[in-house]
Amino acid sequence: MFTITSLLALFGLSSAFAAVALVFAAWMAWRIVAKAGLPGWLGLIAVLLTLTGIGVIVPLVALWIFAFMGWPRDAPTPAIAGAGNPSAVPVAALPPPMAVLPDRRGWRLSGTVAGGSVSLAVDGSQPSYLLTGAPAAAPGDLTVPDPSVASPHARLLIAGARLGLEDLGSATGSFIDGARLLPEHGPRDISQARTIRLGTVDLALSRA
Repeated sequence: MFTITSLLALFGLSSAFAAVALVFAAWMAWRIVAKAGLPGWLGLIAVLLTLTGIGVIVPLVALWIFAFMGWPRDAPTPAIAGAGNPSAVPVAALPPPMAVLPDRRGWRLSGTVAGGSVSLAVDGSQPSYLLTGAPAAAPGDLTVPDPSVASPHARLLIAGARLGLEDLGSATGSFIDGARLLPEHGPRDISQARTIRLGTVDLALSRA
């Protein structure tokens, strides 16, 4: 039968070092059993076995069991809905985006002529409007009473919420924000333009 004295003599250890080693081994065996979540009486048995000569290998065995075996505390915790588990909380769907209402406002051309000021309303009641220097002869005629404006001079076209301008071959020309519009260019979108010029008359474009 092995005793502590014979075991110390086998390894050539001093009694003080062996005592410290046995105490440390017993403490490690207790901690390993406690960390594994096993009952306390198993830890006591591990300590008692460690204090015997043959029991010095108990911490190594307990460490192997702790490292490679599964224990109750390793089982996954069931998900609980709440602040600690945001993924378990149902997320409400976003409402559909609001429908964009069409812009039904009209357009207005305002400027100054030789005889005073001029303000032309483009309400969209006609598919196109004729810009002319002569008096209006039809519902779609818009008069710009200035000698530099031809008869007819240009045409305004309505396409949904957009407004277009087409030069009709006028001698004095049509301009969009300072850029010349030629008849061969065809209708050009002026919805985002700030001013148009017919001859020498500048007309500010705005929504009415």
